[in-house]
Amino acid sequence: MKTLIGVVCALMALTGLAKESVVFVCAHPDDFGGISGTGMRLAEKFDVHVIDYTHGERGLGEEGYRDGSVRKMRTVEEENACKVAGATLHWMEEIDGEAAAGMDTCRKLAELLKTLNPRAVIAHWPIDTHMDHVMSTAATLKAIQLAGLKPEIYFQEQHHQSRCYRPVFYVDISSVKARKDEVIRCYKCQWPEAMVERKTADAKAYAVEVGMALAETLAPMAGTVSLGRCIFNEIDNVKVR
Repeated sequence: MKTLIGVVCALMALTGLAKESVVFVCAHPDDFGGISGTGMRLAEKFDVHVIDYTHGERGLGEEGYRDGSVRKMRTVEEENACKVAGATLHWMEEIDGEAAAGMDTCRKLAELLKTLNPRAVIAHWPIDTHMDHVMSTAATLKAIQLAGLKPEIYFQEQHHQSRCYRPVFYVDISSVKARKDEVIRCYKCQWPEAMVERKTADAKAYAVEVGMALAETLAPMAGTVSLGRCIFNEIDNVKVR
């Protein structure tokens, strides 16, 4: 599959059809939901890819993990969500609740990133109470190094789990709010209506800080992003604080 993706990208580049890519690395299905407004805004200019580190196998408890039912359910939910968002989905096959950043996984992720050659990578804020978030980001940073890439690197917040998060970029998601809600409602086993309500409240709270109606936020990794020459200069209605 990675070889096929590489061939397609090469052919598109030769014909002048290729867009630069932006990659979101998420620990679980539904982690993309909270930042999917930004993903859809970026899809106006870039090819957007989502790499899920796990299938969220323990998202409904141990029984559903053991019999494989939750993995199947959440895999389909994420496939549907990415279709709505216009993103291409990839999987890393770590296990929910015991994800690690071992060298084999880092090398596997590095190969995928080399194939995608992203202009930017968006991962979880690294100070977090959920170790799957921490491990997926640690693996992402190591994989970027192994791949010899120098993308712009940004971090997204998981509101109830991230700690010491400091947003810099505020992306107006008003134009894609209805589609973001549709993305979130794809996660049928994860209490989507409550998630829509929570994510809307978060977006309103951040928007107040910069005079917007609804905003998602990101924090750049120092030394990887140049203000004035980054992906968020490619779309409108983005503020820096």
